[in-house]
Amino acid sequence: MHCFRHEDREAAAVCAHCGKATCRDCAEDTGRGIACSEACMLELRSNDQLRTALKRTYGIGSKPPIPPTVATYILFGAILLLVGIYLTITRPGIDYLTFALSAVFFVMAWSSYRRYRDTCLSCDV
Repeated sequence: MHCFRHEDREAAAVCAHCGKATCRDCAEDTGRGIACSEACMLELRSNDQLRTALKRTYGIGSKPPIPPTVATYILFGAILLLVGIYLTITRPGIDYLTFALSAVFFVMAWSSYRRYRDTCLSCDV
């Protein structure tokens, strides 16, 4: 395969934007691929900026410290724990059911976090 500008030179790379073959003199490294011209280099840079903005917007490739499911389980567990404390203070005896449900939510939060951490669903790859 030969360079699209220089017919006598052997191609060393292919442009990541337009797909044209380029020789070593024409090829310019953008960090994300090889560009054959200034126009293709600008397009590759703008595509890279758009890709980065979209990843940031939708949270792709980032790992939140606490997944939303874990936060929800913790919230429900905390609410039930506070209700259990309130019921224990205002009524005679301990409300075991509320404390048990609170413990169930905390265990679900812990197991959900473990599964999230072990599977690493939204890790940078």
